[in-house]
Amino acid sequence: MKILFAAVGSSMAISLTAQPDTLYVPNGGTIEAQAVSYEPLQVAEQFRRIGHFTSDPTKVAVQLDYKQGRPCGVYRAYFPDGRPLIFAVYGMNGLHGDWSEYDEQGRITVKGQYRNGLRDGVWAFRGEGIVGHYKKGLKHGKWKYYENGRVVGMEKYRNGELKKGSSIRIGQ
Repeated sequence: MKILFAAVGSSMAISLTAQPDTLYVPNGGTIEAQAVSYEPLQVAEQFRRIGHFTSDPTKVAVQLDYKQGRPCGVYRAYFPDGRPLIFAVYGMNGLHGDWSEYDEQGRITVKGQYRNGLRDGVWAFRGEGIVGHYKKGLKHGKWKYYENGRVVGMEKYRNGELKKGSSIRIGQ
């Protein structure tokens, strides 16, 4: 698609073409790189950008709302079969709000929040059995480590640094 702009007695053509991208998708214990292609960029104040799997262009891989040329709103990524892979929220200055990742069975594997592009608040990593706090993108506060649903360790962080003497192993 070509768009022609006129500027004080002259003109220039700007070509807006589809841009390739890669979505990394878990598949039975491995991670597959899935090629994604997008429709040409829209020239509008607000729009939704949709990417499709290049292996099957009928399937949506990602969608993200834009406002004033920047990501702003809900971001969704999908497994090739259409199930959710990632749900995130963008504010005008980057990630700002909920972040959730899902496994192939539809269970949440990672859950947390972003504030101004940085992890903030409680984050849970199901596969690793970890629950901890972030503050302005740094580990801060109590971090708990689980095995088979039981707490097996605890650590305390302050501004990204492990507090001396705060690391505890339980039941070992």
